[in-house]
Amino acid sequence: VTTIGYGDITPDRERITEMVYTMIIQVLGAGAYGYIIGNIATLLANIDMAKVQHRERTDRVNTFMKSKKFPKLLQERVRHYYEYLWDSRKGYDDTAILSELPESFKYEFAMLLNKSIFEKVPLFIGADPNLVKEIVLCLKPCLYTPGDAVCTFGEIGDNMFFINKGTVQVLSEDEKQVYATLKDGDFFGEIALLLKQPRNATIRATDYCDLYSLDKDLFDSAISNYPDFEKHIKEMAQERMNKPK
Repeated sequence: VTTIGYGDITPDRERITEMVYTMIIQVLGAGAYGYIIGNIATLLANIDMAKVQHRERTDRVNTFMKSKKFPKLLQERVRHYYEYLWDSRKGYDDTAILSELPESFKYEFAMLLNKSIFEKVPLFIGADPNLVKEIVLCLKPCLYTPGDAVCTFGEIGDNMFFINKGTVQVLSEDEKQVYATLKDGDFFGEIALLLKQPRNATIRATDYCDLYSLDKDLFDSAISNYPDFEKHIKEMAQERMNKPK
């Protein structure tokens, strides 16, 4: 059991040195065996640490919902949400990870995560690299589940959204007409970001959507130091507002 043999070779019981030597070897053998097995078990546990933590968090939420007797349908939706959270992010939170990094790394990480988004947005084409650096750090990840309304017709908008993954529908006020379907790399809400106008459509998620939100106050603070760019984007927004529908 302790990897020291099967008893086929035994010390001479009349020689105390052989007895002591054998006892020492037995203790060392058992200790070495236990040390190796213990380290292997720890290694395997650490490999799946993120999943263990995610499962613990999910179990706590499930226990809470059951204790409060939440509707079965809501409990099922929450479970599906946590399953998606694991499949898409492996239990990691982009914001939490970035907050732990020094400033010099935050920008590089944020640009790697959001580079494809900025390349597709006409609003930021030709913008000063320093401005882009400030804006990219203002992006906040957010997640919407199927059927959630990201924006509602008539509400005063104060942010715009970039779709990292998923699809949304642009709907009329009564939600009976679908104006467009937006997918990965698309964006919406830029008029609200620039002019703080009421939303002219309802945006509803059709599946799980990973979005990035850009807050108007943070955006205004960033562009205030770049008057030429501020003037340019406001003119652009006004032109879009004046276009015939």
